Amino acid sequence: MRVSVNGEICADEWLWLFDWYGIPAFCPKMMRKAIEDNPDGEELVVEINSCGGSVFAGFEIYSLLQKASCKTVAEVQSLAASAASTIMVGCKKIVLSPVAQVMIHLPSASTEGDVHAHEQSVRILTSLKESILNAYELRSGGKATRERLSSLMEAESWLYPQETIALGLADAIMGDDNNDLINLPKNIRNAVGGGIRAIANSAGNADLTSLLKRYEEAVKNGAEPAEGHPVISEKTGAEPVSNNPVWSRKARLEIEKNRF
Repeated sequence: MRVSVNGEICADEWLWLFDWYGIPAFCPKMMRKAIEDNPDGEELVVEINSCGGSVFAGFEIYSLLQKASCKTVAEVQSLAASAASTIMVGCKKIVLSPVAQVMIHLPSASTEGDVHAHEQSVRILTSLKESILNAYELRSGGKATRERLSSLMEAESWLYPQETIALGLADAIMGDDNNDLINLPKNIRNAVGGGIRAIANSAGNADLTSLLKRYEEAVKNGAEPAEGHPVISEKTGAEPVSNNPVWSRKARLEIEKNRF
């Protein structure tokens, strides 16, 4: 059985918003269903084509894959970046397309408030980095030290397939029986990475706070609301966008500001 991890990695409660905009997205409940539906005795192939997204959604999917009773195989067809790379290393076997890229870097967050709020963000991001390193180091199996992996994250590293395998973060290349390591010229690697970086940066349009604000304005102006998520409007007289208390909704948005 196959499941496609495409687009934005998001929390379960925000999938509806990406769906409303037609933005490809994947959330933990989708992986739970795939694992539950996977026939006994079959391997679950996780097709990955994603620039990443929510740190904690990525962590949850990683944990689901780690404890899955079936054999899990990550198949990176184009890009496993940021949170998608965490999902990738959660699988028992990792196979890369010859043209695939794996990108690892530091987590990020947006912060508003006084100096204490920003200092707290630094502490959170530092802690998140160590959690991510736990996943990479465990998968590497000693082929790369924690210090080496940390340096690659600091540098925002775009890894081609042979490089990823050498670090222990993948097992094989599709269609290559021997998977001998090939040292591509550095300028070629950087050109490939630079092109994909431009694609990854376009994912900034998927910022939840911005999307939610635009959604609410659109519905107030007459757009059809997503099922179960109406907005107060003079035209429709509908209820608020979410049944959750305001504090809960704000808290979830704050969590989703932690991106990887």
